[in-house]
Amino acid sequence: MENITVHIISHSHWDREWYLPFESHRMQLVELFDNLFDLFENDPDFKSFHLDGQTIVLDDYLEICPENRNKVQRYIDEGKLKIGPFYILQDDYLISSEANVRNTLIGQQECKKWGKSTQIGYFPDTFGNMGQAPQLLQQSGIHVAAFGRGVKPIGFDNQVLEDEQFTSQYSEMYWQGADGSKVLGILFANWYSNGNEIPVNPKEAKVFWEKKLADVKSYASTNQWLMMNGCDHQPVQRNLSEAIRVANELYPHINFVHSSFDDYVKAVKAALPEELSTVQGELTSQETDGWYTLANTSSARIYLKQAFQENSNLLEQVVEPLTVITGGHNHKDQLTYAWKTLLQNAPHDSICGCSVDEVHREMETRFAKVNQVGEFIKGNLLEEWKQK
Repeated sequence: MENITVHIISHSHWDREWYLPFESHRMQLVELFDNLFDLFENDPDFKSFHLDGQTIVLDDYLEICPENRNKVQRYIDEGKLKIGPFYILQDDYLISSEANVRNTLIGQQECKKWGKSTQIGYFPDTFGNMGQAPQLLQQSGIHVAAFGRGVKPIGFDNQVLEDEQFTSQYSEMYWQGADGSKVLGILFANWYSNGNEIPVNPKEAKVFWEKKLADVKSYASTNQWLMMNGCDHQPVQRNLSEAIRVANELYPHINFVHSSFDDYVKAVKAALPEELSTVQGELTSQETDGWYTLANTSSARIYLKQAFQENSNLLEQVVEPLTVITGGHNHKDQLTYAWKTLLQNAPHDSICGCSVDEVHREMETRFAKVNQVGEFIKGNLLEEWKQK
């Protein structure tokens, strides 16, 4: 394989709440943003940072540091902060179908306010991917998805040991939804941390890159190779520009670049082979080269699942139909607030019930807020209806 370009994308997979409660993780988020801004100001070779596909992290940061709103806007305008397209990174299966749709709609609306969006269906750590995702993405103007679970890459040994629905020879494939919609799929075959903490010491860097390049080569269908420089709650690598310079010196026949999904997808599309596997429907394989689809989450803290369904029903089947019947468009902002609050309980570490107790106690408070808003709007709409 010739003319290899290694695309190094800086990111941090941001679970808002998990092994620490939300506010503790948020304090780490503030530090991440502050370090990013310092790099943007002082290192012209540090090109961009991918904000994990979810716009809510902007709200979380600006609630603490509202004085930096203009700075955030400037870096988005300059293409340094890569945002969207979703509001949060949800669990597909433990929330309602409408909640999945609203997560995309609200995310797109938030991106429109900021003026830019990275149009890639970003599912780095979702515990399996729903079969309707390609359809939802296509209808939102998104034609590429990147995911970490649900498909087993088989490399070049051509040994298919399970249903072909869940296997792909390459880390690049087509993903066909239940209705026939098709998007380009990018599997994090070596996980979304395969380019994390790149050494700057030449000897250490040589050892690092020998393994990492061999790993990505085993699944890549093109000469455009993806390295994800980050992991869960990972601080930004401040010496990344130096690490890239060292890599280019060690491997003069390879072009190492600080990239973005926009640039990577454009390059990989231009280099795709004619024959690619097509995976279909739900992506729920348990064998993702060591990164398993986490099952058995439906019964953990079942009261959370019940509360999500109850609040979804209130908004979807009561409040919004009443809004249409009565023409109550003046409740649009309140409904958006209710949906946002409900979706804050939809990330996999939240709704799956696999976080520390403080997280799930706060979820109960959010559910109560959604119920209060929904019941208030319902009461107003019923009064309006009675008077007509």
